[in-house]
Amino acid sequence: MSEVANSLIDDLVDDLSPVRSLKPSGGMAVAGLLTIFAGVSVAWFLGIRNDLAMGMADEMFFLRSGVLLMLGVATAYSAVNLARPGVGNLNRGWIWALVTAALFPLTAAIMSAINMPPVEALRPSEGLRCLTVSGMSAFVIGSGLTMWLRQGAPTSPERAGWLVGIASGALGAAAYNIFCPFNDIYYIGLWFTLPVLASAIVGRFFVPRLIRW
Repeated sequence: MSEVANSLIDDLVDDLSPVRSLKPSGGMAVAGLLTIFAGVSVAWFLGIRNDLAMGMADEMFFLRSGVLLMLGVATAYSAVNLARPGVGNLNRGWIWALVTAALFPLTAAIMSAINMPPVEALRPSEGLRCLTVSGMSAFVIGSGLTMWLRQGAPTSPERAGWLVGIASGALGAAAYNIFCPFNDIYYIGLWFTLPVLASAIVGRFFVPRLIRW
């Protein structure tokens, strides 16, 4: 009986082949290259904001870019680490990046409560373009991250969905930031928050279905 069992086990093992473990650097490379592609596409089709083109960009441009990139990189890193189950403690640095990014909409909300801005200050037509282009960029980045995660074995697809959504939304908004000429806090607090929020929700509902194993 034992000889038969050993023979069956040997037959099963013969068909197995080793699977190379995914490295987070691969996923980060995918996110980085797609973010660069999105930024170049924005610059090609829409152009670059005037002050940046002249080498004298406003301080708010650098602050906004830094916060969006910090949030995007932190959440993307946490997402790609989920492709390797059991590698150690869960990275929570993205939570602090999210808290920092939340200062923009929080400040805008407080200022709006003190002194309600006119509709013109929110620039609805320009804001919708920000939402659309950032969303398109987020879709490209998020699709790449999702396909990369499918090669791994995420043990928490729902968390991965949130992280991929936040990361792609933040990086997509950072790509659009190359063109966006507006610096006031009302505009930033609304129109640069919505792409991240929308992308996070889309990621939560769709990414788990695509990476579940």
